[in-house]
Amino acid sequence: MVISIALIIIGITLNSLFDTNEDFFNDPIYKFIINMPWYVVVFFVVIFAPITEEIAFRSWACKKQYWKWISFCSSTSFVAFTNIYIGIAYGLAFLSIILLLKNKPKFQLFSFLILTSLTFASLHYGNLQPKSFLLAFPQYLGIGLFLSFITLRFNLLTSILVHALNNGFALLVLGLFSPAEKPIKFENTSYKATLTNLSYKFKFDLYSSGTFHGDFIELKNYKLSSIIESLMDNDSVYYITQDEVISFRKYDFYAKQRDTTQLINQKELILDLCKLKNIKVDTIKEKREVYLLSVMDWGKIIYNEEEFDTINPLMTTTIFGLCNTLTNLELFSSPKQYIIPEKSMQNKVIAYDYDLISYGKTFEQKRKSLDSAYSITLRKKDTIVTIIRIRDK
Repeated sequence: MVISIALIIIGITLNSLFDTNEDFFNDPIYKFIINMPWYVVVFFVVIFAPITEEIAFRSWACKKQYWKWISFCSSTSFVAFTNIYIGIAYGLAFLSIILLLKNKPKFQLFSFLILTSLTFASLHYGNLQPKSFLLAFPQYLGIGLFLSFITLRFNLLTSILVHALNNGFALLVLGLFSPAEKPIKFENTSYKATLTNLSYKFKFDLYSSGTFHGDFIELKNYKLSSIIESLMDNDSVYYITQDEVISFRKYDFYAKQRDTTQLINQKELILDLCKLKNIKVDTIKEKREVYLLSVMDWGKIIYNEEEFDTINPLMTTTIFGLCNTLTNLELFSSPKQYIIPEKSMQNKVIAYDYDLISYGKTFEQKRKSLDSAYSITLRKKDTIVTIIRIRDK
């Protein structure tokens, strides 16, 4: 227990002294948390994670022999899910401790302590940026040792409760003490704008929304890169956006006309915003395998205001918007499918049944549905595409 507390203090101290330039909102764990409803976050962080991790990495410390085998199976599965080869090596090490040290309880105890605590700490690598994780590693290792002590001294249920309290306290601290920065106000010849980030506690269950009006632009709950992308005018030319901005922090953005004589200059606004937040936007051309979208019968899909209310369910978008929707729906496919419009295709307003391409359907099912319902074809081709990169300088 003394060693574990010392390691926790060392980890906190290292982070305080040497991690001053890092921002929690850049950490991968923040991306996971901020995109989930609050009740899902609470379930995974305060209930699911403590139960599964304690059974996997601390149940070996229970008195009954069968708990060692439960710990072996569950912890090996945990590690193998991250990396199959490391999982095999870990499983062999765990199995060796069970079999070779069964008559040496003290050596077996210390071997389990070292193996499971080091592994438990290492599996949290994905929570933080590399530098932050290296500095925080003693803290994670100390927490693992401390929870092992709790299981040995009391029982597994107590360690689960302590783990849950630790994670719940972390969420509470995050919600209460991650205040919003002061709104950033800036202006130029055609606009006045305000950029505001919200603290974590205000962002549970907030959905992104955007309004583009003649005299103002309002974007809520957007990443910085998404704000910049939304301000780009792509009505005449289609491009693929490549987001390379590290931070997952989200903002509210508002811009209005400086006066009534001219509209907001969005190019000017993008340049100023990039300069303000140290972002770089550039364009490259690259050969990629994509699906070219073609409309063979415009009469089946072109937006008609009179028909829109009589045929359900329909939604309106543009050809470019449909390409973006199809591409984003394939985010988790491997490799990712990029859908772009056939060259010189006009960006017309269309109406279609979203259920035909919604989540839960394979890419091939979506292709066939669009073809049969609207004569929209998706043809695979290697071609040169325009890519706009949004990245940190």
